[in-house]
Amino acid sequence: MDYAEFFEEVTDYRVQGRCLHELSDILLLVLCGLLADCETFEDIYDYACDKEATLREFMDLPAGIPSHDTLNRVFRHLVPTELERCLSQWGQAIVALLAGRHLIIDGKQLRGTTPAGQRQAPVQLVSVWAAEQRLCLAQTAVATKRNELVALPQVLDLVAVTGSVVTLDALGCQRAVAAKLVANGADYLLALKQNQGELHRQAAAHFAPLLAQPAAHQQRDKGHGRGELRQVWVSQQWGLVDAGADWPGLQTLVCQQSTRWVAGKAQQATRYFLCSLAGASAATLAGYIRGHWGIENQQHWHLDVTFAEDACQCRRDQAPRNLSTMRKLALTLLQRSPLVMSLKRKRKKAARDDKFLLQLLAQLPLEETTPVS
Repeated sequence: MDYAEFFEEVTDYRVQGRCLHELSDILLLVLCGLLADCETFEDIYDYACDKEATLREFMDLPAGIPSHDTLNRVFRHLVPTELERCLSQWGQAIVALLAGRHLIIDGKQLRGTTPAGQRQAPVQLVSVWAAEQRLCLAQTAVATKRNELVALPQVLDLVAVTGSVVTLDALGCQRAVAAKLVANGADYLLALKQNQGELHRQAAAHFAPLLAQPAAHQQRDKGHGRGELRQVWVSQQWGLVDAGADWPGLQTLVCQQSTRWVAGKAQQATRYFLCSLAGASAATLAGYIRGHWGIENQQHWHLDVTFAEDACQCRRDQAPRNLSTMRKLALTLLQRSPLVMSLKRKRKKAARDDKFLLQLLAQLPLEETTPVS
């Protein structure tokens, strides 16, 4: 099976005729290494040397295994948007096969790129995450946290959001973002915080008398030494909230009150949301609110903990961004494997079990992509 076709749109910047290694081999080699519990280019090189006979079953490797310096150099100079386009097209093809889409947009710093003495990482990525399918559909880079506002419209242009419900945190709670989503045929659920001063104040005043009434939906959870009660109130009668009158597509105000008990002490938080859905039930809206954390729990956490992304010291040129794209691809392949096992154990199994590694790679051809069972 020719897995190299997955990366056929990535341009080889090197001088043709003077390269010892195929670009497709380098990309596949890094992907296999990330699947097989490798963290650095040195790890990937060592793994490839041990597994060269297996890798030659689907790679050419005309000059043997590329050195770790070669892997690093190539990833430093690849065009990031081309590599990201491979991930995006593959992910959107999967989503198109499945019913219902909840898309989450959120940013993440690559903290391993932070120079000594500085607090902000120079590489920060904004991703679009498909909640039900557990995969990254698109990403774009931003220079600073504030630049996420600039990146949000850009990343929305990379994804067909029509018919989806898009959730964003408070930074994305902007009229321009809401207008962009409505124009693209999507609905939204935006976290409303004090960055929208008067609108937040009016929403809080609007819900104040409603909170004395029974919640439209509530859910209790208990585990890990703590309990939590989440209650949701929904209002479509928000005429007195005149600060929201010019919000594109706004139909519903939502309030969620969370009470958490940790070590016998209660902690309460009240959050407000703007929503373009007119007839959604409180339970449905609660599901979107709860599901928004999927990008943190199922992507960002695993990138940091399972793949040690924040510990990666690869900082030069485009290598950090390109490696992050490959980690997201490897993460998706592992998550979509039906084997009941933690992702950490799956990576170790892929390092030991060549058959399992090939099963993971078999998800790459679009025509053979299957939904998660």
